[in-house]
Amino acid sequence: MVKCVYGLEDISEGEIIFNKQKVLGPSYNLIPGYPDMKLVSQDYYVLDNHSVEENIKDMLIGFTDDYKEKRNRKILKLLELESIKHLKAKNLSSGQKQRVAIARALTAFPKLLLLDEPFSNLDKILKDKLFDFIIHEAQKKHCGVILITHQAEEALKYADRIGLVIGGKIAQIGSKESVYYKPKNLKIAKTLGDYNVIEYTDFEKTSAYYKTKKRALLRPSQFSDCTKKEADISVTVINCFFNGKCYELFVQTRSGKEIIIYYHHSKPKEAQLFFKIE
Repeated sequence: MVKCVYGLEDISEGEIIFNKQKVLGPSYNLIPGYPDMKLVSQDYYVLDNHSVEENIKDMLIGFTDDYKEKRNRKILKLLELESIKHLKAKNLSSGQKQRVAIARALTAFPKLLLLDEPFSNLDKILKDKLFDFIIHEAQKKHCGVILITHQAEEALKYADRIGLVIGGKIAQIGSKESVYYKPKNLKIAKTLGDYNVIEYTDFEKTSAYYKTKKRALLRPSQFSDCTKKEADISVTVINCFFNGKCYELFVQTRSGKEIIIYYHHSKPKEAQLFFKIE
């Protein structure tokens, strides 16, 4: 899909509009791609016979020498490429080539940056640093960024809006909060992480959820401590697991349904807990 947006592949139906102009594929353009877009893909588009530094400076044609040097140093530091800046790209590892490809795309920030799972070989700290830079540049220059990823956590962490593609079609699109907390169906819910399906009969009769007379789809993070009187739901702990970020309570509702709740500390088996739904 992202290659169609960039004009590297033709589309069989519909159309893509960018800056009020129709994006055309290789059947119409001798040289596919658009100068106002940059694509970072898993194909590592780099100049193999050029050094890392030359790959970056190649993207700065038309800028002043002073700007070239400042931008070059900034991008080299950002991508942690300073120690290998004189090496030719053909002699780099796949992870290093990936960083050079990213550097080329970010050197002269485009009007639309297309990221097709570009950070698969990068560690988490470098990935976070890159996204911080990309978000800052995009906001400052009023540019768009499209990220293609199979990692739900990555999409939820970095995106403003999320679109889920299932079976080649957009199944849901909206703010990440609305798609995460109000998925249109169970397949979408499952794609974005842990979820619970709870029947209305499991809720306390004083709860608004009980009065809807239908099931509720809730994330494990939507439960907060409360008193029995305030509770939307009461549960009994079956088991408790620590996942490195929080405790996952494996609990049972009054009808015997088993659900997962994220909690801030450990709870013993058989403990009875009361929760409000956020």
